[in-house]
Amino acid sequence: MGDVRVCHLDERGRLVSAPPAALVGVRVEERRPPSEPVAFHGRPGKLSDWWCATTGGHVVCGSLRRRRVALELDFDPEIAWIGGEPVELHWQGAQGRRRWRPDFVVRTVTGARQVVLVEPEKSGPQWREDLEVARHVAVAAGWQVSVRRVPEGLRLANLEWAADYRQAVPVAAAEREAVEEAFRRERPIGEGGRGPVACPTPLRLIWCTGWCGSAVWTSTGTSP
Repeated sequence: MGDVRVCHLDERGRLVSAPPAALVGVRVEERRPPSEPVAFHGRPGKLSDWWCATTGGHVVCGSLRRRRVALELDFDPEIAWIGGEPVELHWQGAQGRRRWRPDFVVRTVTGARQVVLVEPEKSGPQWREDLEVARHVAVAAGWQVSVRRVPEGLRLANLEWAADYRQAVPVAAAEREAVEEAFRRERPIGEGGRGPVACPTPLRLIWCTGWCGSAVWTSTGTSP
């Protein structure tokens, strides 16, 4: 492995190239990729950024596989921030000059940083070299390396279902007021939706507005 350089944007948005040790304490996870992202491994197709509840913004994802891992990271209580492809590594590899962007850099609630790599569908010499370089950079920068499998099956379905309710959805002031008025006293959700104050789709509105203030609502009429 030749000399490894790490390209990233500084706090002013300028592109810099530095040795891995210079990244100690640098909040690269909060920065955009060093250049406009492209589809995974150069394949045609649109990017699949993920709206992240952890950060309140979009995480860059170059493929649906990355997007699914970002979705899982978004539900991890140990992660405080998620950055998509914020660094690009350059080095002299076994087959010549190489450059590669690790999938994510995250910051945990303890302040530690992790390079999160999406496990490929098929491993090979290139993946092993990428992993070796990522570990080399992580040691010098004081980071950790985490390899994640893409969630699938029932786990993926449950994550996607739950994530739908975390997306930011604009709610008109009149609809918010209808929810508050309908549930100023404890009552079943269905009753509140049929009450004197029209409250369309109360379940959706209650979830979207995040309302749980002046009244207690339940589906059974009893306190939760």
